[in-house]
Amino acid sequence: MIFLLLVCGLLAMAAGALAGVLASFFLRLPIRGVWKDAVLGLFGFMVLFETHLVSRIGALLGNNLIDPVNPGLVVAALCPIVRQVLRFRKVRSNRTTNSHGVKADS
Repeated sequence: MIFLLLVCGLLAMAAGALAGVLASFFLRLPIRGVWKDAVLGLFGFMVLFETHLVSRIGALLGNNLIDPVNPGLVVAALCPIVRQVLRFRKVRSNRTTNSHGVKADS
């Protein structure tokens, strides 16, 4: 079980880093903080995986044979994407204001 968690954690980190890099590429942002994306991926995976294993919902879903690894990997990829979208919004809002804090004419 520990080996499975270790392998799934590494997969979640890789999925988070890859999702962050791809989101940066598609949003035309500089690629920064790949390790932050990897940690966010691991965090998202572990929160969903542990919640699934411990909670009553996990017991109900376990009866339906839903593996907690697949939703965990999806959440692991979504967390870095949300981070990149927030970075994009911040960069875009900084581009539309000049140094005095007044919006530039479009």
